[in-house]
Amino acid sequence: MRERNMLAVLLPFLAVITIAVFAGGLGVIFMLLESTAMEEWGVVLLGLIILISVPSIAALAQRAVDRRE
Repeated sequence: MRERNMLAVLLPFLAVITIAVFAGGLGVIFMLLESTAMEEWGVVLLGLIILISVPSIAALAQRAVDRRE
């Protein structure tokens, strides 16, 4: 029972930490990219790449999982 209580606290804490690290890292990348010669267009381009690549990778992964079944 003690392990379940510890997991009930630990898992949400780890989720918050993971999201904070991911969002913070992405924010730093955006700030560094904005300070280059491309300025805001570099940020727009990276955002567009992320916007297109994440669903595409998810679709390809789903297709690979469906083929196995």
